[in-house]
Amino acid sequence: MTDHPGRELLALHAETLRIVLPNGLTILVRRDPSAPVVAIVTHVKAGYFDETDDEIGIAHVLEHMYFKGTPTRGVGAIARDTKSHGGYLNAHTIYDHTTYYTVLPADAFVAGLEIQFDAYAHSVIDAGELGRELEVIIQEAKRKRDTPSAVTIESLYALLHDRHRIRRWRIGEEAGLRAFTQADLLRFYRTWYQPSNTILSVVGDIDPETVVREITARYGTLSDAPVPRARGPVELAPPGVRVRDWRGDVAHHHLAFGWRAPSLDSADAPALEVGGLILGTGRASRLYRAVREAQLASSVSAWHYTSADVGVFTVHAEGPPETASAAAVRIWRELERVRRDGVRATEVHRAQRILEARWLRRLETMDGQAMYLASWEAEGGLPMAARYFDELQAITPSAVQEAMGRCLDPAQLSLVSYHPDTASPLAESAEALEALLATAELDVPSPPMTGADTPVAPAAPIAAPAIHTTPASEVVAGVHVLRLPSGIPVLVCPRPGAPLVSLGIVQRGGSGLEPAGADGLARLTAQTMLKGTTSRSAAAIAEATEELGGSIGVSAGLESLGWSLSVPVRHLPTATALLADVLQHPTFPDDAVETERTQLLAELRQLRDDMYRWPMRLATSAAYGVHPYGRSVGGTEASLATLTADRLRAFHADRIRSAASVLAIVGDVTPASAYALLADGFSGLAFQEESGPPPVAWPAQGLTVEEQREKQQTAMALLFPGPGRSDPARHAAQLLSAIASGLGGRLFEQLRDRQSLAYTVSAFPVDRRAGGLFAAYIATAPAREAEARAGLFAEFAKFAEAPPTEEELTRAQRYLVGTHAISQQSAGAVLGEIVDAWLFGDGLAERTMWDAAIRAVTPGEVQQLAQRYFDPARVITGLVRGITR
Repeated sequence: MTDHPGRELLALHAETLRIVLPNGLTILVRRDPSAPVVAIVTHVKAGYFDETDDEIGIAHVLEHMYFKGTPTRGVGAIARDTKSHGGYLNAHTIYDHTTYYTVLPADAFVAGLEIQFDAYAHSVIDAGELGRELEVIIQEAKRKRDTPSAVTIESLYALLHDRHRIRRWRIGEEAGLRAFTQADLLRFYRTWYQPSNTILSVVGDIDPETVVREITARYGTLSDAPVPRARGPVELAPPGVRVRDWRGDVAHHHLAFGWRAPSLDSADAPALEVGGLILGTGRASRLYRAVREAQLASSVSAWHYTSADVGVFTVHAEGPPETASAAAVRIWRELERVRRDGVRATEVHRAQRILEARWLRRLETMDGQAMYLASWEAEGGLPMAARYFDELQAITPSAVQEAMGRCLDPAQLSLVSYHPDTASPLAESAEALEALLATAELDVPSPPMTGADTPVAPAAPIAAPAIHTTPASEVVAGVHVLRLPSGIPVLVCPRPGAPLVSLGIVQRGGSGLEPAGADGLARLTAQTMLKGTTSRSAAAIAEATEELGGSIGVSAGLESLGWSLSVPVRHLPTATALLADVLQHPTFPDDAVETERTQLLAELRQLRDDMYRWPMRLATSAAYGVHPYGRSVGGTEASLATLTADRLRAFHADRIRSAASVLAIVGDVTPASAYALLADGFSGLAFQEESGPPPVAWPAQGLTVEEQREKQQTAMALLFPGPGRSDPARHAAQLLSAIASGLGGRLFEQLRDRQSLAYTVSAFPVDRRAGGLFAAYIATAPAREAEARAGLFAEFAKFAEAPPTEEELTRAQRYLVGTHAISQQSAGAVLGEIVDAWLFGDGLAERTMWDAAIRAVTPGEVQQLAQRYFDPARVITGLVRGITR
């Protein structure tokens, strides 16, 4: 094995127990005592590639039916039972497998395993339930058809292939889905769900011997049968140059370049993965600098995807239709340069550090580890994972160039172009596409990179400088509270042994601090701060951050602004210095302001294609009006036009350098070392309290704001008033949401399971300082809009008419307490929780009081909440009504 940073992250391989039962079931178990959590993953090696052409989508249908009942558990009972033990479950189907997973408190392992075993071994697949669930899946398929990026990428796979099963619309079409019978599902189930075709992976604070014993007692009783795997035909001839150009009711132009590529076991696979990162991951990537920074697209990415015996290398861009041709040419120019001139050692190093950090983030949670173990077992075993990781870390620039040259042949390109109805085609034939791409000028310089062509040295270990005297700290709920000389509080939550550390600075205020008519000022300022400081260019910031395996995240909201970074712990000193520089010394170059303004304008256009966010935006704007909560965080076309570099500099000086800030670190650090880093780095910031937003006055009368679009679904957002952040009733709102929403919730069971109205239906509270709201969302067939609306109102009325049962309330309480404990696995989630409690709540003690507050809510308090807020005469509706041509 090679010696490289991050090699220690593969230690879990040696700590994993692998056993194959006599019936062929593979068991993988790892004990991880870092959190009182356990994850159970059932990985069945059956997916879309195992379907014949007359049963497309059946693997995904079976995934849905897996949760629909057994002889001892009726419809919804599997999810309800899991919730009652404080856990959650879900599943996904992809080309070569279907995965079911549940995450629970560790002491609920046996109960969770029993539920998962019952579903795996005894699914009923009732004919009546199948008919109802097929209607739900058809709505899911329609939702996907309304998602331009999904349509673009799957259409690319179809264009690239003539015979391979990857060419098919994987979720299935409406006519084919409606034709499935109970017999079809039972045949697929009994063929593929065999022990020898299944991997059971368990990770958590559990005893491995107990796990094996409990699994064997259940799964060991199952008989096995041979699995007749036949993945279908393979390609016989290269595709040549292909193009598909079509139009629709979309706001942005989507471009997808693609090539057939080798599968994971190919010697070229690691080099292609690294090449995709060099091209299209992060602000320092070639395509980001050449395309996004040139304002030719709002987003651009590149990746190598592999599954079973096939791979696809893809470049995807999305942006304004008027710049689509220029974006395509610029993308092509960068691809040709990689093939012709190769890549730099610093680019490879950056990609390797990103990969290392991704690997670590995947292993941060129990379910991440369990899925990792199962997926690599299916690919060939953990030794293969170790070899692949080593190959990634040993890749050379020449290997990347050679692989890209072999696999990204210009004569074998396929391109999909999906554009608005009013836009012109990019290219309507292969000849036209080749003529367009031939205009790429390879001798035009690319945007410059920084630094020498050698990797940066590793960061030094954390050590507190002797010149600092660490102030006395208060410890509240496991968090050390210190203060910088400026008055800014520092929150340190030590997590010994954690491989990742999260660092953030968050400020109260957000877009609420913007002057009237300056919507988007806070977000534009926060994002442009990453585009250069007095000592670093935008490229230098991006490259340095990504060489640490992270990127600076910006969160801009109605009440807060934040910047955060998550990196392997050894990089914390360098990460702190970078973040401090961005916060204190931005320069706001005019060209950078214009680039970020263009990006926000593109996002505004893109927002209209989002069938979830857009109806929500219509509703919230109507509900809040001129109140700061009614503002668009991303701005409006009119407001963004007024925001100059000078206005951003002034906002930074007045509202960011001096603000109601809090610094937080969660990870393997000591309070003294963390304080020393922050005192050194953030001395230029000052603490200044802000006054907060005015109280919310909810409209006295209901209102509907609607649009009509050529979409296959109608999407509806309903908003009621709700309790604010400091109102104790917010706990009752959270419980009502848990009773109503998610698998096993009232809305799910009534509107989805029984009435087949929707694939997506949810209800949730939003508790802000000046007043909250309670939202519901559903996406349904246009012809069933009235039925869906009436169904939502009927369910809300039931909460007001009668309290929930003790059983419902207890199940919801266990679910919320359990999932809160589960969330503590992530350093980023802990950082967000402690910052929220400090800035907007009753203090850090909320961390220890929250479970008790949830358990103290009574059925009567849930009913009182519904009676107080769920007045249908005051509901605000945002509606995007779909129609088909």
